[in-house]
Amino acid sequence: MFKLIKNGHVYSPEDLGVKDILLWEDRVIKIGEDLKIPEGFKGKEFDLSGKIIIPGIVDTHVHITGGGGEGGFTTRTSEITFEEIAEAGVTTLVGVLGTDGYARRVEDVLVKCMALREEGFDCYFLTGSYTFPITTMRGAVAEDIIFNEYCLGTGEVAHCDHRGSLMRYEEFTRLAADTRNGARLAGIKGVLNIHLGNYSDPADFFIRACEEDITFRPLIVPTHVTRKYDVFDSCLKFLEYGGQIDITAGSDGDASQKSYGSVEGLEIIYKKYGTLDRVTMTSDGNGSAPIWDELGNMIGMGKGSSKVLLADLKKATKNGIIPFEETLRTITTIPAEVYGLKNSAGKIVENGTANFAVLDENLDLVETILNGKRVWIKGKGVVK
Repeated sequence: MFKLIKNGHVYSPEDLGVKDILLWEDRVIKIGEDLKIPEGFKGKEFDLSGKIIIPGIVDTHVHITGGGGEGGFTTRTSEITFEEIAEAGVTTLVGVLGTDGYARRVEDVLVKCMALREEGFDCYFLTGSYTFPITTMRGAVAEDIIFNEYCLGTGEVAHCDHRGSLMRYEEFTRLAADTRNGARLAGIKGVLNIHLGNYSDPADFFIRACEEDITFRPLIVPTHVTRKYDVFDSCLKFLEYGGQIDITAGSDGDASQKSYGSVEGLEIIYKKYGTLDRVTMTSDGNGSAPIWDELGNMIGMGKGSSKVLLADLKKATKNGIIPFEETLRTITTIPAEVYGLKNSAGKIVENGTANFAVLDENLDLVETILNGKRVWIKGKGVVK
C-alpha cells in the first residue's frame, strides 16, 4: 500500500525544507513537493504540517540483553523492550554485552538481536564484554565476526577501568588485529568499541597502535569520552589523529568530579574544530548506571535509556552553539558510517527504508515510523 506523508519539515539529516514523502510499504519512493498517491492505487495520507521529520535514530551502544550486576544479582537490568526502543525514536541499534561476560553470554546478545530484527528493528551486535581474554561464541573474535552477518566487531571492552582486565598494550593490539582480520574476511568495516574508565591518557594506546599500523585507525571507537577532563583531552588527540570518538548522551557533567556533560563535550569539539565529523553520540541504553565512591564501592544504581539522544539533540539546539543538522548527524549518519552500515540507516533518501522519527516544534518526539509503519505515537504508546 502507498502512504503519503504531507508537509513535514524534512532533515535527511540535511535540511530539505518542507516536503512530502511517498512510501510504498517500507520504502521511500519519492521526496518532493505536491506529491500524490499514483492514480488507480489505494493509499493513506498523513498530514504532518508543523512537524519535523528526521531519520530514525542510530544508537550504536545499547545493552539489549540488560547490563549491570556490579552490586550483586539484584542489580542486573532486564532485556530491552520494543516500547523502550520505539519511544526513543530509535530504529537502528547495536547491542553490546557489557560488564558481565560470565552470567550473560554473547549468544544471549545474538538471540536478542535476532528477536529485535523480527520485530522490525535494524539490529546488530558486537562480540565480547568488558574483560580480556574476550568472551566469544566460537572461541575466537574473528570467527564470531566471520560467521554471523550481524556481528560488526568487538566490544565493549574495558580499558583504563577498575572493572576491566587492565589489558597490556600487546593484548590490545592483538585484539585489534583479530577484529580487523575477521572484519576483512567478512567483508565489513569492523569496529573495536572501547569502554573508557577514569584512568589518565587512555588514548595513548590507540595512537601508539595506529602509528605502528594505520589500519587500526578506522577500527577503534573509544566511548564515554567525557567522563573526565583528562580522558576527554586524551581522546581529542585521537580525534585529531583521524580517529573517531563516542560521547555517551545524557550526562550533565560535574565540575567537582572533573567531568564534562555530553552536550558540553559536543560544543567544545564544535567550537574547536568547526565540525562534528567522526564524533558519535550513543545512549548506553538499558545498561546499569552505577554510582561509585572513591574506593570503587557501588553506592547507587540507575538504568540507561535511549531517550537521552533526542533530549541532548534538543538541549544542544536550544543552546544555539551547534546547528541542528550538525548535532543530528552524530545520532544518524556518522554512527552509521563509523559502524560500516551499508544500507540507508541514518538517512532519509529515495529507495531507502522508511525509518523516521517525527518531532514537534519543541523537538519532542511525537511519532516513530519503522519500516513505513507508525509503531509509536505520543499519548498512545506502541501501535501494532
